[in-house]
Amino acid sequence: MMSWEAVATFALSFVTLVGLNLGAIRWLLTRNEEELGERIIEIKREGSDFSHSLERELMQLKATMPVEYVRREDWIRFSNTLEAKIDAMRAEVRAEIADLRARMYQRGGRMLPVTEATP
Repeated sequence: MMSWEAVATFALSFVTLVGLNLGAIRWLLTRNEEELGERIIEIKREGSDFSHSLERELMQLKATMPVEYVRREDWIRFSNTLEAKIDAMRAEVRAEIADLRARMYQRGGRMLPVTEATP
């Protein structure tokens, strides 16, 4: 049979061992928590730096877009205006050519002097 001293020594040793294990586990968890906290702060800082650089690039793009690019609607309106002007010039040139032909063949191939029309 065991004596009370042996049981007390065993219990004391067991409690001491459990306490040491709990202390080691607590120390490991605290250390891991600190490392995770530092890592989270680092990730937040990197994310913040990235978001600031992305925001800066976006603002720069917004600033250069009107200078470097033309909207589709603006280009269509510009090209329609340009085509209308070209069509008007073509009509004027055709009218001038027709007028010159008429004057040229009117007098038997002799050109008549061009008179300025006053508005």
